[in-house]
Amino acid sequence: MTKVQLCILCVSALFVYPGASRGQEEASLTLAEALARARRQNPDLLAVRQELEIARGRLVRAQYPNPFNPELGGGAASRHFAEIPGSSNDFDITLSQELEVAGQRRKRIEEADRNLAKVTQQIKDRERLILAQVKEVFYRSLFLRRRLALARAVEDLNRRLRDIATARFQAGDVAKMEVNVAEVRLGQARRATIVAARDYRNAVQELERLLGMEPVGQVTPDDQLPLHPPLPQPDQLIQRALENRPDLQAVVAEQQRVAAETALTHRLLVPNPTLQIFYRREEGGQTIAGGALRFPLPLFDRKQAELVQLAGRAAQARHERHSTELRIQHEVRDAWRRYEAAREEVAVFETAVLERATENLQLIETAYQAGKIDLLQVVVVQNDLVQAQLFYLDALENYWLAHAALERAVGQDLQP
Repeated sequence: MTKVQLCILCVSALFVYPGASRGQEEASLTLAEALARARRQNPDLLAVRQELEIARGRLVRAQYPNPFNPELGGGAASRHFAEIPGSSNDFDITLSQELEVAGQRRKRIEEADRNLAKVTQQIKDRERLILAQVKEVFYRSLFLRRRLALARAVEDLNRRLRDIATARFQAGDVAKMEVNVAEVRLGQARRATIVAARDYRNAVQELERLLGMEPVGQVTPDDQLPLHPPLPQPDQLIQRALENRPDLQAVVAEQQRVAAETALTHRLLVPNPTLQIFYRREEGGQTIAGGALRFPLPLFDRKQAELVQLAGRAAQARHERHSTELRIQHEVRDAWRRYEAAREEVAVFETAVLERATENLQLIETAYQAGKIDLLQVVVVQNDLVQAQLFYLDALENYWLAHAALERAVGQDLQP
């Protein structure tokens, strides 16, 4: 363990553990558990997954042996003769069936299968976005929890300084003004704690909503987040994104679906014959049985409108694919720059700020209690320390939010 890492652990122990006992009744939740629960319970994700069942229903319909049901008909008639008294009754029964030809069923199944592939990728893309949102809210909640712990630690420190100032005033070592300054500092610290607690609870409730839970602020985000080694260069990440992003795969599947629908429409130009058989019984016991074959004539409707629409959809899908590819490249490069800047910011704090701030923290209270420094010097050192800690927490939060944004842009986890 390096000196910097030891310093970070000391600071974490000082500022995180004071608030841990306050949340013992809450349920601790790691990032992996949060993501797993979101996959199972997020209501938006559960709703969009039903699109898969709708697409499967379309495929089931396409797999019917014949999409046209047979038609059964019948009729009866009564004959009246003008010259001969009396009448006779006749009845007939018909059965007709339209038949698919030219491989229409196979093309229809292919189109429905491509549609199922597109919907599957769209659902994966929705899951990508929702899980990225869960990560972002988890990181924000986690660092707001650490900010709350820091605020509580600062409040406790100011309370101890107020008590020391009061004791020194009673001993005649300092003026009343120093006690008043200590009281003001304690009030400010108390207000900062209240604000931090409010922000933390709001973030936790948002996290619970994303996890499909009642937003009451009962979970506690808690996870160890080690910094990662530098990631690959943008060109490599772009290549991964073009291979993995489900929104791009959905656009490709839509191109294939339009091509399959176009092929099906061309097959529909071949008219389907209708086969009919009939049976007729006339008065006197005479019966007639026979059959007929009918063909529609594609004289007016030759699928001109459908083919024009499909040509437009095919061009639209090509443009959408190109637009999606360009957008992915932009998102990856932008997210990578943000990630690199956040990683360098964290490195600056770990190498140049925290160690000195922690050293000052270890000296501040002892020196004031011994009368070696006055309260003004205590306030200056304390402000420097608190600001260093807040900036460091901001840097870590920005790092992990940038990491989540880069994973969202690439379309896959980037854990080593």
